[in-house]
Amino acid sequence: MPRAPIRPSSTRRYSCAREIVDARSRHFTDEELLDALRAILKRQGTLSGLIIDEENDLPSSSAYRSRFGSLLRAYRLIGYEPERDYRYIEINKALRAALPQIVEGIVDGVAIQGGRVVQDPDTQLLRVNYEFTVSVVLARCQATAAGSLRWHIRLDTGLVPDITIAVRMNETNDAPRDFYLLPSIDMTDARLKMAEQNGLWLDAYRTETLDDFYALAGRAKVTEVA
Repeated sequence: MPRAPIRPSSTRRYSCAREIVDARSRHFTDEELLDALRAILKRQGTLSGLIIDEENDLPSSSAYRSRFGSLLRAYRLIGYEPERDYRYIEINKALRAALPQIVEGIVDGVAIQGGRVVQDPDTQLLRVNYEFTVSVVLARCQATAAGSLRWHIRLDTGLVPDITIAVRMNETNDAPRDFYLLPSIDMTDARLKMAEQNGLWLDAYRTETLDDFYALAGRAKVTEVA
C-alpha cells in the first residue's frame, strides 16, 4: 500500500486534536485553567512550557500565554515561582553538542557495511543509499520523584522520515542507553512517553546497539528495513 496517504493522516489527527483542545480552552474559566496548572505542578513538581505541552488532554502552553499574557504570569497566579534550572540547561546544551557526534557515528556505521549516507543540510535528515530517509532524535532521561526513569520522544511529523532512530540517553545523560528504530508507517502518535519498560508493541523496536541497522542499511531497501 502506498505510504503517502498514511503518513499525513496521523499528522493531521494530532494537529486536529491539539486544535480541538486549544479551542476548548476558550470556554474554560481562568480558574479552571489555573487549576489544571496546579494539578500538573503537584504531579510533576515543576512547570515549564514543555511539560505543559506534553499534557495531551490540556491546552497548550501557547493557549496559556494567550489567556494570561505569559506563562510566568500564569505561574505566579498559582503561587509558583520557577527557579532557573541551570542543570537542565547544561544537559540540553550537552545533548545538542552530542547529536552531531552520534549522527556521524551512524553515518560511519552504515558506510562500513557498504552503504552510503547523505545528510540534507537544511533538514538534517539522512538519506541512506538514496532509498529511504532517517531522522535521529535524542531523548533526555528524566527521573520522577519516585526515582523511575522517563523519556519523551517527539517524532518529526513535518518531514516524515521513513525511520526515526530514537536515542534514549542514560540516567546521567552523557551516553546512549539504547535505541528505538521507529518506522513512520507504524507510528500513530507524534509524541511518545516512555518508561524503562513499555510493552511489546513499543519495545519490539528497541535495540541495544545499531549493528543490525547498519547491516540492513548496507544492502537493504526501505521495504525490507521497515
